[in-house]
Amino acid sequence: MILWRRIRPFLSTFVRFMHISFLEAKSGYQGTRLGLLWLPFSTLIFTGMLTLVFRHSDTMPIADFFLYVLSGYTLWQFIQGSINGSIDIIQKRLEFAIHNNLTLAGLFSKLLVDRLFEYSVNLGVLIVAIVVLRPGYVGWDLFLFAPFIAIIVPTSLAISYLINIITVFFPDMATLIRTATRFLFFASPIFWIASEGTGVRQFLSQYNPVAYFLGMVRQVFGVTPIEASAWIGSIAVSLVVCGVGYVAFSRSKGFVRNIK
Repeated sequence: MILWRRIRPFLSTFVRFMHISFLEAKSGYQGTRLGLLWLPFSTLIFTGMLTLVFRHSDTMPIADFFLYVLSGYTLWQFIQGSINGSIDIIQKRLEFAIHNNLTLAGLFSKLLVDRLFEYSVNLGVLIVAIVVLRPGYVGWDLFLFAPFIAIIVPTSLAISYLINIITVFFPDMATLIRTATRFLFFASPIFWIASEGTGVRQFLSQYNPVAYFLGMVRQVFGVTPIEASAWIGSIAVSLVVCGVGYVAFSRSKGFVRNIK
């Protein structure tokens, strides 16, 4: 009971934020026939294009490669939202926070829930695709989903705050960050297979932090075999990012609250 009383306010806030995220996402597709269904459909369309363009017939069956790309691309959208979607939060969303009686941490948490909502929709697409195309992928690996979420959620929150603080102090960094994110898309094993890379690809798969997180999600859904290196790398990156993010928040929150 004591534990429930402690977590109940957080769960209540999470459910309320998810409902708001649903309404906001729905309004974004207002006037279209498919409505919110455009969110998963656009993911499927782009994933299908990547699969057809970059798939090599001698690498793996097309269904397996489609699931490989889909699992990576859905997580990439979450990562991209954590970066590009956080460039101007403080600069443009403080009035929203004041109107909704949100603290600075509450504002960033609300936007984190927005990203989680979209990711959950795309995860639903991924799960359906796996059940239809490769039901054998579904197994005990799914129990790794809880630690996977426990890693990416605080990492996303910390990255979001760090990115925004950087652009507050150095506004010109906003354009550079957007450009770097586009480069990171091609430098990450989303539509190319990390295990088969050589030269530059091998270097990127080893030293690109995104590769560790992509490896985790593919292992959770049985797309690739379990490898401890992906989890160790992700946890290490998460600890560093969260540590730096906590220090940045502690030292800058007073300044941020004074921004009009």
